[in-house]
Amino acid sequence: MTGHRDQWFGGRTYAQHGDDLAVLNIFKRLGIERPSYLDVGAYHPFDLSNTALLYERGSRGINVEPNEAQHALFLKARPDDINLCVGVAPVHGWMTFHHVAADPGRFTFDKATAMTLGIVRSVELPVMRINRIVDQHAGGIWPDLLSIDIEGLDVDVLNSAEFEDHPPRVVIVEADNGSGDTSHELAALMAVKGFVPHSWCGSNMIFVRAADQALIW
Repeated sequence: MTGHRDQWFGGRTYAQHGDDLAVLNIFKRLGIERPSYLDVGAYHPFDLSNTALLYERGSRGINVEPNEAQHALFLKARPDDINLCVGVAPVHGWMTFHHVAADPGRFTFDKATAMTLGIVRSVELPVMRINRIVDQHAGGIWPDLLSIDIEGLDVDVLNSAEFEDHPPRVVIVEADNGSGDTSHELAALMAVKGFVPHSWCGSNMIFVRAADQALIW
């Protein structure tokens, strides 16, 4: 079975919890047919991807993945995107990237998270502030969707993000990676930045601009 002709967004989901379908529904309510995106901790061009379905439907954006082997997959499978092999952190510079005894999607710059999974090896990699990525690769204008899944540093990176000018319309972030639930902290942080919780998709929280609430509900 490949899906029904009347399914608005097709019969396929690439995301872990159907997050891509939920996000596309929000953007349909906002009147945005091909939302741009910034996928931080992108992991894989299709497997467990929040943005693969958007790409398949004509959207384009920026994928950030510090693992060289995973980054190479993006260069091959999603050449029309901007694909960056760099880490994202609250500060610009270098950090230790931990390869762990788990799926490469769990590799992380957060040592505490890595230690719970078993560190196999560690390497020093360049990291950038998220606003610098937006400035250098999106002309200083946030893409419509910010998807972030970086195994333990999600709150710190979002806290460092400056949304004053042209913020994203939708933010999806991992709130529970198995090392602890950060949903209350995320909700408080995003409220200060002008966002409200829209819904949960599995372990991920979806936030929308407070100013867009009336357009979605």
